[in-house]
Amino acid sequence: MKTATIRHLTSITIIGLMFFITSATNAQTQDDVKAVEAAGNNYLLGFYEGKPELLERVLSPELKKLGWWRPNSDEDYQGPFYISKDESLEFAPRYAARQNLPSTAYRKVTVFEVLDKTAVVKAEAVWGVDYLHLAKIDDQ
Repeated sequence: MKTATIRHLTSITIIGLMFFITSATNAQTQDDVKAVEAAGNNYLLGFYEGKPELLERVLSPELKKLGWWRPNSDEDYQGPFYISKDESLEFAPRYAARQNLPSTAYRKVTVFEVLDKTAVVKAEAVWGVDYLHLAKIDDQ
């Protein structure tokens, strides 16, 4: 009986320590959250406005974007398709010219998590949803 109680208390202590350590490492400043949100907006606006310079701020040279596409909502998806950073930079102006989106076009950036070196963002656009996994490299 005493052994079971000690195991139970040990488990609670370990879980409590894990929570404390996770909370301490997850706590980021409001500036970090704003920077991550700005990165998500630069990503969307880079395509919406056809501005590769906005994408240049956000996309890693190692980018490998994965996606599916369908011509119409009643058709099957095609893909998967992969796109690199360079292909994204070339594609953005063509996309913006073809779509000619108004400044009020739907976009929403939701910051899911910001850690000391990584972050996760949900970028909702007229084309659908992209999940961005961001990394802080050289304090950027």
